[in-house]
Amino acid sequence: MKRILFIIIMLCVAVYGNAQRIINLDECLKMARENNITLKNAALSILAAREQKSEVYTKYFPQIQANVMAIHTFGAFMQGGDAIRTYTAAISATMPLYAGGQITTGNKLAELNTDVVSLQRDIQESDVLQKVTECYWQIAKVKYNLNTISAAEKQVDEVERQVENMVKAGITTRNDLLRVQIRKQELASNRLQLENAQHILRMLLAQQIGCAGEDIDISATDTETVINPDEVHVSVLDAVNVRNELSLAAKGVEASRLQIRQERGKLLPTIGVGVTGFNYGIGGLPDVLGYYVKTNATNGLALGSLSVPITAWWGGTHAIKRRKMALQQSRNVLQQTREQLAIDIESAWSSLQESYKQIEIARTGVAQAEENLRISMNAYRVGTETLTNLLDAETLNRKMQDGLSAAIADYQVKMSDYIRKTR
Repeated sequence: MKRILFIIIMLCVAVYGNAQRIINLDECLKMARENNITLKNAALSILAAREQKSEVYTKYFPQIQANVMAIHTFGAFMQGGDAIRTYTAAISATMPLYAGGQITTGNKLAELNTDVVSLQRDIQESDVLQKVTECYWQIAKVKYNLNTISAAEKQVDEVERQVENMVKAGITTRNDLLRVQIRKQELASNRLQLENAQHILRMLLAQQIGCAGEDIDISATDTETVINPDEVHVSVLDAVNVRNELSLAAKGVEASRLQIRQERGKLLPTIGVGVTGFNYGIGGLPDVLGYYVKTNATNGLALGSLSVPITAWWGGTHAIKRRKMALQQSRNVLQQTREQLAIDIESAWSSLQESYKQIEIARTGVAQAEENLRISMNAYRVGTETLTNLLDAETLNRKMQDGLSAAIADYQVKMSDYIRKTR
């Protein structure tokens, strides 16, 4: 008895542990922000850029170096002595006082790189969330189409029963019944294709939001709700100015300016100071020589250096000119980016308006197709409509229903795209 109870409990755990997970769009987007592998790698890139910034900052500090060396000869070095043993130990610290601004510029470039990586991460996040939204509404469209298939299957089942009765009564031939059965097979084939598409789309969505291997489904049931595009409209100029792509291009101009400053710094003198402390010891000298030579001593020294890169000017002037050309290229890219973003935003707005109108057209078509199917069904029941016309009416109704679901899903994706490009 206990064994049977244990098996029942384990089966219940297995069933409920693998239960399908239902999530809405907001949950999908939140999970993508937290779990998407692309965004995880982007976050690591930001951390790496910060570490690089900290690494470059250490150039402001003195550079400390320690050295130890020991020597032991295999035999006596000079007559009357033993094998020579000597060692030296030294520690030095050097500090650049002036390096033509290269250290300061290098730190600014490292800080700029951190900003660039952060902007790139924001752009990647926007792209990932848009892909998640597209996948979500593709699943919603398939679910809607499956509902349409279910409704069509019920209608065809009713027609099949009527035709069977008519065949039995001798009113029609079995050819009509065969035609209805063929239509049922077509619907079954369409259902199989939709179910397979739904399965793949769910897997894709799960992978995008960090739930690979889980059985998930979306909770979108009201696909009829759409927002008027006028409620989210933003002027093109305002939308362009907040785009991360424009900020990224502006960072490119700033980086080019700093690189020019860096090249100029290479042509300027560098000044540094340093101190060194050392200790040495010598063993194995003859006694007479040891009287004149200190066998152990500790001392120190201070030093200053001035380095003037005279020959660096030969190629340095050309490097500066090259960097100035790169600066102009960056400015051109900034202008081009501004223009392309304006076109992109205007195009997204036009597509959104067009998609909204397509929904209105599709809804009108659905209403007409439903009425046409209702009239055909009633007429077929009383014998004033042919089977061919009835099946054509059913096909037209299903086509209009699928067209409406496609229009709504397309609109939701374009609404997300427009908001993403203007906020």
